[in-house]
Amino acid sequence: DDGLSSLAEQAAAARAAGLDAIAVADHNLCTPTPQRLNGVLMIPACEVSTRAGHILGLFLKESLDLAALRAEGLPAGEAAVAEIRARGGLAVLAHPFQRASADPARFPADLDGVEGANARATFHNPGANGQAQALAEARGLPAVGGSDAHSRHEVGNARTLIDAPELTLEALEEAVRAGRCRPLLVRSTPRFRKGLRT
Repeated sequence: DDGLSSLAEQAAAARAAGLDAIAVADHNLCTPTPQRLNGVLMIPACEVSTRAGHILGLFLKESLDLAALRAEGLPAGEAAVAEIRARGGLAVLAHPFQRASADPARFPADLDGVEGANARATFHNPGANGQAQALAEARGLPAVGGSDAHSRHEVGNARTLIDAPELTLEALEEAVRAGRCRPLLVRSTPRFRKGLRT
């Protein structure tokens, strides 16, 4: 419910930004996507709201059972990680320090990665991305980047550079698992884009 652009518009924006693949990670919704759209590989994903913050499920093989996960309100971060893994996905801590008051002790211990560059994370905390990359390094986890695009105008503002032998879901997932990736912040999303959403 926070996206303003269609899948086709997002894919077209990705092509224009020079991206080969995108993950459509709506909040608490596993949006069905085709494998490719307008020549762009679509990574099955979801962003789960938890008591520990947002956790991305990337490369999902099945939709998450969000009704069960959220049956008693916001789930614990560990429960979201377990559900993401049960559905074949990677559990990545999303924009963990977008609030300067974030307590790393509350983050799940067993993760597959950390979003080290997020184009919206600095709205409230200018050091958010640096802190996230430091967390990934301290935990020995791969760091990825995400535009956190709520409209086509934001697609590609941050991205993940992945060293994979081919452009397939399997190859990209294996490369991220192995840490052959790095986050890149191209530009921070302007605050007025947040205002357009609200």
